[in-house]
Amino acid sequence: MSSERKAAARSSAAAGAGSALGPLVAVGAVTVLSGTPPLSKYIHVQGLALATHRFFWLALVLGLVLGLRGGRITSGALRHGWRSGVLFAANIALFYSAVKMTTVANATIIGAVQPVLSLLVVGPLFGERVHRSDAAVTAVAIGGVVVVVYGSSITPVWSPRGDALALAAMLCWTGYLVVSRRARSELSALELQTVLTLVAGVLVAPVALASGQSFAVPRGDIAWLVVLVLVPGVGHTLVNWCHAHTPMVLLSLLFLLNPVVATALAALFLDEPVNGYQIAGMVVVVASLAVVVVRLQRRGAAQVSEGEGRRAGG
Repeated sequence: MSSERKAAARSSAAAGAGSALGPLVAVGAVTVLSGTPPLSKYIHVQGLALATHRFFWLALVLGLVLGLRGGRITSGALRHGWRSGVLFAANIALFYSAVKMTTVANATIIGAVQPVLSLLVVGPLFGERVHRSDAAVTAVAIGGVVVVVYGSSITPVWSPRGDALALAAMLCWTGYLVVSRRARSELSALELQTVLTLVAGVLVAPVALASGQSFAVPRGDIAWLVVLVLVPGVGHTLVNWCHAHTPMVLLSLLFLLNPVVATALAALFLDEPVNGYQIAGMVVVVASLAVVVVRLQRRGAAQVSEGEGRRAGG
């Protein structure tokens, strides 16, 4: 095993053996981010222009916070964080464009495939053992998400282009989680989020300008734009913090909450209907995630006890 993989495995083991704080923060971060799809659809600005607004203003805020804490963006930080910025830019721009074309439910269900990709790559990359029971519970949870979206899409507005963009966004998000976890071994969560947001803004702004989309924000949407900039910015920073405190398998699985919460919020604020299928699917998703969280926490505690026993015996 290479030194890079050994280091990744040690980082992963430490995350798996951490306290309950990591998973709790991860749940909070995912819940916060789940509000992004309905909010981005509610704001009357086209996808690329909206993504540019978010990146520009968030980069400004994060840069100020980093400066007040005595930090700065260095060439080393850019070297470690630029890949995250590229994938973050692609994910946000593609998803914002997708959600403008199709329903929130249709856009978010495609993201449910992401944990499957993480289960396939997490083992060899980060030394995290994926148990068959984890894969089985993941399949059950994804089934629950499918039921949620089926319930909201019995009379779907078919948009193959929107679905294709959502699929591309999901692939970019998977890559983003992987490279950000690597970058967190070199950068703090705040440094990483500042760098990747700045890189994302630099990349998306010219594309948005070339597209001819209007950057004008209706007066009634300005307050919601502020919320879209700040709240998900906190959520993404918390996700980057969780990379050092939460197993990647668990972090990926928790994002199955995204379509469930997003569908509920869309029902409340966008008048998208909620029926028995959706409620049943939400129960399945939440229950499945609870099983995985408990199992991973028990394994982490067992690793800590085993390590302490070896040290005591030695």
